[in-house]
Amino acid sequence: MPESPPPSAPAPPTRTHHEGATVELGPGYLLCIEDGSSSTIPLPTHGELAIGRDPECGVRLSDPQVSRRHAVISALADGVRVTDLDSRHGTFVNGERIARPRRLLSGDVVTLGGAVLVVHRSARAIGVRTVVEPAELSTRLEIELDRTLRYGRTVAVIAIRAAAAIDRGRLAATLAAHLRPIDAAAALADHEVVAILPELDGGAAQATARALLAAVAGDRAGVAVAPRDGCDLDTLLGAARAAALAATTGEVTAADVDVLRLGFGDKTVVVADPAMRRLYELIRRLARSELPVLIHGETGSGKELAAAAIHHGSTRARGPLVSINCAALPDSLADAELFGHERGAFTGANQRLGLLESASGGTVFLDEIADLSPTIQAKLLRALEVGTITRLGDHRERPIDIRLVAATHRDLALEVAAGRFRQDLLFRLNAARVVVPPLRDRRRELVLLAEHLLAAACARAVREPMTLSTEVVRALYAHRWPGNVRELKNVMAYAVAAAGEASTVELWHLPEDLAGLGGEATAAELAADVDAAASGPASVGAPTRFRPIDDEVAELERTRMIQALAACGGVRNKAAALIGMPLRTFVTKFKRFGLQARDWEARPG
Repeated sequence: MPESPPPSAPAPPTRTHHEGATVELGPGYLLCIEDGSSSTIPLPTHGELAIGRDPECGVRLSDPQVSRRHAVISALADGVRVTDLDSRHGTFVNGERIARPRRLLSGDVVTLGGAVLVVHRSARAIGVRTVVEPAELSTRLEIELDRTLRYGRTVAVIAIRAAAAIDRGRLAATLAAHLRPIDAAAALADHEVVAILPELDGGAAQATARALLAAVAGDRAGVAVAPRDGCDLDTLLGAARAAALAATTGEVTAADVDVLRLGFGDKTVVVADPAMRRLYELIRRLARSELPVLIHGETGSGKELAAAAIHHGSTRARGPLVSINCAALPDSLADAELFGHERGAFTGANQRLGLLESASGGTVFLDEIADLSPTIQAKLLRALEVGTITRLGDHRERPIDIRLVAATHRDLALEVAAGRFRQDLLFRLNAARVVVPPLRDRRRELVLLAEHLLAAACARAVREPMTLSTEVVRALYAHRWPGNVRELKNVMAYAVAAAGEASTVELWHLPEDLAGLGGEATAAELAADVDAAASGPASVGAPTRFRPIDDEVAELERTRMIQALAACGGVRNKAAALIGMPLRTFVTKFKRFGLQARDWEARPG
């Protein structure tokens, strides 16, 4: 933690802390981060500000890799510059070791050993406002999320729902006493205020949320904190909004409280994503009926859990739930397994109930139903229509009393068109249809599921619980999860085995394809993954408009470049670094897109 200079030193710079102290910040300030804590230190208006371990330094650091007099920040006529004082371990600006004095711009990150100094220009110097326009708030949140991932910090988002329309003209004055200079807020709608608070954890953010709620005469508020509740703009803001909706009137709710853990027999489902909430609410309603249900979803996405929820929420919950993986049934055995057989039906055969008959009074779950052969499809259709089956080697029809739930990862309409699936069976199965979103579209749940599966893996290994490092969280968000929840479960089990006696899962405990992702993705790149789904997954059966993917990628690149230029004051190398694009590529695309200063200068921020 940076320390104040002793009494004999020049007057120490005034610092701002969360408790609400206000300071005269001159031309700007440093957000100083060391040893898990932070403080705000004004930049010099004249002279120099020394940085190091020496008690005489204006910014005193304790990291052993920091020299006694490591670097100095000097005042310029229109800003400040940093100079390394031949330190042993060097001074880095935006990840680059400096050999000569470097002018500092707002947003620059100065690293000295394990300490991080983030440069902010003050409102008086460059017109930074605590209350900003919505576009600027989005840009600033993306920047803060990037820093959160790069340096293992936190940023909180507060969503406030107001009972009456927000007076935008008086909003700045209303919030001034409750926000620090590094915070930002905006009215995103007539009845909604959103604030971002860097370097605050859940407890401090909730305290600020209660103060803001009272200041704007709000109805309720929600708080989400990165990285736990999300690492991209849409997920984090969505988590804060969902928490606000869940809050009672006059109260503040944290996003990690707004999580459902549903039990179905011996299975537990963690539900936080809005789409998954809607899914399980639909399942709850469908479960009460006797309708056949067709579950569609990618492999490993949780179709079996959805089937269990349907069974345990139905009037058949006391009966058996019989699950059958049709892909694992060879054609030669499918008939006997599903419908049973009599003694002597084939060589060595004894009398045996089929799975459909054994599930009488309960539910049958046919997973990967598209893998059934046409012959078995025909027999299944007849069994569903007349409510009877005929065992192999027998002529008697035997009644069955079952509810059928089926699942597939294939498009059955395409399977029908290709002649691989019976259309009449599809009509029979498709009385009710639910879609389980893939894990990559449930980003709100990713860390929650990882922690849940990690705890289960630790319990199976009979060891103490473990936590996830920030770098691991970053890698989890960067991965596409083609194997969905099943893949995540395997990754957590692997991590527990690879970690040995460690109490925290680190990057090197992950499989190789994941470990390489912990140091590459930025918040802007992560946010880009979900822009197309910002309003939630499309409804089932809704028509989809397709465009050439190259056009969509180019449009996204142009938008992100403009946002980065706006955030960096038009400085191309800083904007390129912000979105993780090589400078040469950035300049080439800059020319190709015909970008001009008015494109980003028109944007606040």
